[in-house]
Amino acid sequence: MRLPQFVNRVVLVLGLAAGLLGSAFVGAFEVKEGDLKTILYAKTDVPVVWRYTPNSEVMILDMPGLELLGRTFNRVTQLTEQQYTEAYPRVLTSQELARYIGNAHRTFANFAAGHDLRISDLVQFFNLADRDKVALFPEEYALRDFLLQQGLIKEWRGFYQAQRPHSIVLSIPQVQDRRGNEPAVTSQARYAILLHELAHAEFHTNAAYNKYCKGFWAGGLTESQREAFRKFLAGMRYSVENEELVINEMQAYLLFTPDAGAFSAARLGVSESTLAGMREAFVRGRPPVQLPLRVKAGELP
Repeated sequence: MRLPQFVNRVVLVLGLAAGLLGSAFVGAFEVKEGDLKTILYAKTDVPVVWRYTPNSEVMILDMPGLELLGRTFNRVTQLTEQQYTEAYPRVLTSQELARYIGNAHRTFANFAAGHDLRISDLVQFFNLADRDKVALFPEEYALRDFLLQQGLIKEWRGFYQAQRPHSIVLSIPQVQDRRGNEPAVTSQARYAILLHELAHAEFHTNAAYNKYCKGFWAGGLTESQREAFRKFLAGMRYSVENEELVINEMQAYLLFTPDAGAFSAARLGVSESTLAGMREAFVRGRPPVQLPLRVKAGELP
């Protein structure tokens, strides 16, 4: 989930500050179990890995700091969601990544507020980085080592293999005041980020819901409404040529991002009545999803 522009003026957490980095810090991960409300209201200044109790395929990295979250996930998200100009998939070097983020008028701290990645995505990322001898950040190596430690991936003859390829790793930030170059994260923003990322997890792991979303995209929206979503997502550098990605983001923003700064009729480029109609049509079809529907901006469970 991209941070809204107004913020410049959201299952694992990997570190406290730049001085506590690298694989040696993996042992500090605290693993807990929790549902949506438990995770939402949890307060911690240490790394916590949440095993999401309603769905055993989901882990949530609860990150105390946006800079740390970005250094851990921005590079792999660029590969999986935004790479559309490269001739073949590749992992950007640190210099290339910094230039890419700078060209988007962002920083590592506000490039994205939350992330959703399949284990298969992460395996591809680490294999490509090794293939091209791209040096990663210590935070990225710490994530890799954690996945190895947990048996989610394994190394075999110089390659990483997914042991649970369809499992999902999400990331969210802790509530925080503005500090240094990091935007503030309110409790409402944390909820919107958590709900948004959980919607992605449902899309990836719930076959019935995945089918529902694809059917809604094809038959529940007009072509002009689909084009509005493509334009909205292209403005945030999503690879809109990837229809699966577009549909996934459509459902997460349409129903599960209760934050007007991140998603609204104005940002989508439609009228309030049009957006309300799209939401009502999505809910009326009774989507088979285990997440709260009709959540309004500013509301907390």
